[in-house]
Amino acid sequence: MKYKAWFLLVLCNLFWAGNMIFGGYAASEFPPVWITFLRWIIALFFLIPMAHMIEKPSWFRIWKKNWLLILMMSVTGIAIYNALTYTSLQYTSPTNGSLINSLTPALIMLFSLVFLHEKINGIKFIGLVASFFGVLIVLTKGDLMQVFLIQYNKGDGIMILAILFWTAYSLISKRARNLPSITLVTLTAVVGSLMMLPFLFFQSIHPEKITALGIVGILYLGVFPSVFSFIFWNKGINSLGTTIAGVSMNLIPIFTVVIALILGQQLMISQVIGGIIVIVGMLLTSIKGNQRTFKEMVPGFIE
Repeated sequence: MKYKAWFLLVLCNLFWAGNMIFGGYAASEFPPVWITFLRWIIALFFLIPMAHMIEKPSWFRIWKKNWLLILMMSVTGIAIYNALTYTSLQYTSPTNGSLINSLTPALIMLFSLVFLHEKINGIKFIGLVASFFGVLIVLTKGDLMQVFLIQYNKGDGIMILAILFWTAYSLISKRARNLPSITLVTLTAVVGSLMMLPFLFFQSIHPEKITALGIVGILYLGVFPSVFSFIFWNKGINSLGTTIAGVSMNLIPIFTVVIALILGQQLMISQVIGGIIVIVGMLLTSIKGNQRTFKEMVPGFIE
């Protein structure tokens, strides 16, 4: 069962890596709010019949019992996270975006330790530091002494804000482990799409800028990272826990690099070095050992 969960998480992060690449194409032709809205409208054409045929849910009963949970997941993971991600890709590269996204496992692990009382060991903490160090190399383009001097790319800052919302989504979604996964994604997609409707009037589409590549990008976003990644992610969290599932997100920069190379994009040496360090951090956080909760590690902590 654990191997199946890991396999689903690998596929999940492969599709999310494509989200960075194709999202970058779409962001050059569509406003971020429209990308988010169109992505989930396309996804719903697949999610609704899938949920109906596979899980046969009682839609109203599930919504009535879990409306606040679904609403919180829709706000954090569907609406805000996606809109911020595509906004960031207007200013930074997909490779940089995916590497910065590697901060997510560290944040998930830290907040899971504090708020969900999940356990951790010292080696995992070293992995957290390594992941942060790798992302820092990307942000400073390899010159760590510039960390307090340089003016950061606007897109990098927006991506960091985006992953904070994804961290919140991941922690909230653990409370939905008893809900059918496809139905859960469907309901959050419906609510998230409705939330985006008023904002569409503030960002207009320019049809003359839209190309076939942009349309392909939107279609990819609507199927693979929206339908399959969200379903696989929720299943991974339910099976392995929030912290371990979060560690798998360090695969995103590796897959992004591979896709970028296939598409002929150039890479900076700092991105390569940062990516290697991030992977080392991922391996360290996967090592088992004597684990303690945050309360055990910090005796003065008050629940």
